[in-house]
Amino acid sequence: MTAAAAPIGFLGAGIMGAAMARTLARAGAHVMVWNRSSDKAQRVSDAFASCDDAFAKNGGRVSVATCASDVGEACDVTFAMLSDPRASAAVVTAFARGLERRSDGGGRGAACYVDCSTVDGASGEASRAVIAAGGGEFLSAPVSGGWRDAAKGELLFIAGGSKAAYDAAAASMDVMGSKTWFVGDTPTHAARAKLMLQVMMGNVVGALGEMVSLSGRAGLDQNMVLEMLSHSAMGSPLTTAKGKLMVAKDFSPNFQVYLQQKDLRLALALADELDFAAPITAATNAQYVRAKALGHANSDFAAVAAAYDAAVTGAKEH
Repeated sequence: MTAAAAPIGFLGAGIMGAAMARTLARAGAHVMVWNRSSDKAQRVSDAFASCDDAFAKNGGRVSVATCASDVGEACDVTFAMLSDPRASAAVVTAFARGLERRSDGGGRGAACYVDCSTVDGASGEASRAVIAAGGGEFLSAPVSGGWRDAAKGELLFIAGGSKAAYDAAAASMDVMGSKTWFVGDTPTHAARAKLMLQVMMGNVVGALGEMVSLSGRAGLDQNMVLEMLSHSAMGSPLTTAKGKLMVAKDFSPNFQVYLQQKDLRLALALADELDFAAPITAATNAQYVRAKALGHANSDFAAVAAAYDAAVTGAKEH
């Protein structure tokens, strides 16, 4: 992709946001990054500037905005990657202040705000109302994949909301992802579709943690059990990768426990709203809560295995 006349905005420079912003910049875009703690945004800029691979830079650059409203004023398309509904609501309100300062000159159209955070439908609808009030277009586009997928441009985007925003953001989503679905014309469509993936992923990894811990309790070679699993109908890249981390107790974060538990909590709230019993998800969610209490909130979500190990060792919660 070529650099646009206006920079591409990016709000949120955590593990995921930083990787996504760098991927856009490597493709030749000028990316304007903002984060509530400015040091994280500066680290994204510094890391890109210090790269001595001219091909990797490809003419792109990263600048740091002093406030979210500056991004709203300057950027025609802005992506946001934030931790939870509360953060998403606070940032979209700050961003929207910049929409009031946008110039109508130069043929600029409505600013487009693309929220890649995993939130509930009501939060997405509220954000859409805020952006619409400022004359902008809103797209909910939560992603599936971790920071390594973001760095390789292999995220999956699940989009719902304004078709105009979807079209405006499509080229950037193609850079950051390998597949995009437009699942409906409201943020609720996107939020609910993404939560379905999180239910499955959270439950699968939760069950894997139970199996790995039980294997150890049974006196079995856990690596051999995982090898058997990988060759069976139940094996998958996810169970293979997370199983290795569980046995090694290497929980360096890719996608953190607190985020997976937040997603299961949102899914359970949706199930309750729809009068739908979700007992498996409820039980799995309790194990992620336990893992958080054991000090693993910021560990990779493979650390759900620690909740099962604690039942064996009698580990104390923090």
